[in-house]
Formats: sequence, C-alpha cells, structure tokens
Amino acid sequence: MEQASQEPRLPETENPGPLFPEQLIKEPTAAEFAAIPAKDKAGFWRRTAAFITDLILLQWITIFFLWLGVTAEDMALAQGLSDALTESLLEWAELHTRVWSLLFLIYFSFFTWYGGQTPGKMASGIRVVTTHGFPVSPLRAIGRTICYNLDVLTLGLGFLLAAVPPAKRALHDLIAGTVVVKVQPK
Repeated sequence: MEQASQEPRLPETENPGPLFPEQLIKEPTAAEFAAIPAKDKAGFWRRTAAFITDLILLQWITIFFLWLGVTAEDMALAQGLSDALTESLLEWAELHTRVWSLLFLIYFSFFTWYGGQTPGKMASGIRVVTTHGFPVSPLRAIGRTICYNLDVLTLGLGFLLAAVPPAKRALHDLIAGTVVVKVQPK
C-alpha cells in the first residue's frame, strides 16, 4: 500500500489571526518565491497610495496627542507668552519628532503583524506576507518597520525598488523577507 506524500499546505490568507509561529528570516529560493505569481504582487503606485494614507492618518494621531499636551501645558502656565512661547515651541518640535517616531514604529509594526494590513493597505486592497506566503511574525514586523529608515537613507531609492518587476519588493521587504500582495476579493 502506497502512502501518499503530503506536501505542506500554505495557510489560508483570507483572514489570518494575530498569533503565528515565528519563521526564520531568509531569502527564498526561486521556486519558493515563484509560488506568489507576479500578478498577485502589489504594484508601486498602489503601495505608495497606501503609505501616504497611513502617513496622513499617523500625522493626525500625533497632532492630536501633542495638542493635548500643549493645551495642558498652556493651562498650567497661563502666563505671559514672550520667552515662554519660544521655548515651548522648540520643546513641542522636539517632542513631536519623538512621539511621531514612536507612533510610526508601533503603528506600522502592529498592523503589519496583526493581519498584515495597515489602514492604508486595507483601503488599497494589499497585504504584507512573508516570501513563503505566511503571515508576518511580530519580530519580522518590527524589523521591517525599522528597515524603512534604510529606504529613507537611500533618498527614496529603497522605495523605488517596489516598481521593479518581477519582484516588486522595496528594500525593507528584501531585508525583512516579505512581499506585498493584492488581497483576493471574496
């Protein structure tokens, strides 16, 4: 009696849950990467629209939190605004940078891990998965988000790699072992 060989099956990616086993970060073989057809990979403009949407949303969230802090500070001081205003504005700019950086890391890491989609990606109909087609682990999501800095340090060239077929992967995707794919309609 022959025993049928059972090949590993990829999990359904329609609605992945938040808890997934950790996958090693490694570059896929050509055969593994070919498992994701080029037509299913998200293009540059769709990814750009999603990223801009996320940046706008993130900026509004940051401004809201900073507005609360500045309002509380103004209410506490309630004094003359000449020198105090200048000093407060400088502190606000420094605080904005710190808060925005922290929120950027939390926002993109959490949403990439929890379902593979930020709100911008949801609106654009795309999702982040590993190069094997699996959901992204928490550590991989954090690493991918940190690698956005490399895209910026290359003056945006890292982002432009997403426009190069057939891979359509930005620099942060190449390093993190991820790919952005179109979400299949139900």
